[in-house]
Amino acid sequence: MDAIEGTSRQDKDKADDKRVETIMKAAQTHLVVATLLVTVTFAAGFTLPGGFDSDTKSPNKGTAVLIRNAAFCAFVVTDAIAFACSAGTMFMYFVMAEVRRDPKSYGQVYPLILDLYNDAVNLQGLAMYVVVIAFVTVRNIIRTEQSGETT
Repeated sequence: MDAIEGTSRQDKDKADDKRVETIMKAAQTHLVVATLLVTVTFAAGFTLPGGFDSDTKSPNKGTAVLIRNAAFCAFVVTDAIAFACSAGTMFMYFVMAEVRRDPKSYGQVYPLILDLYNDAVNLQGLAMYVVVIAFVTVRNIIRTEQSGETT
């Protein structure tokens, strides 16, 4: 009976190892996407649409020109959310890699990595959704500025 239970446990461990391998391969691709989104959202946060007030005599020198524009405020918020979600996703993937390397957690690796992976995928999905909203708001800002309207 013990031999059968031992074999069953070994088979389960092998199956879990294979699942972890599959998840980690997918996580590598997702990590690239998360890194690209962090890079894009970080850059967008510094190159704000409309630019900055550069008048040396202005009391608002260095502030965003469109700071009172509702679409601009939506852009800033959604860009920050996308950045935070992507950065959080990257952190989760790094934790997954570390957990996998830890020999003490051998029997508990698969459930933990699966949970981290699912959370990271959900967070990355949210980041991708929000970054689309951020860039749609930029398009709205550009269209509004080109037509001369004010919001």
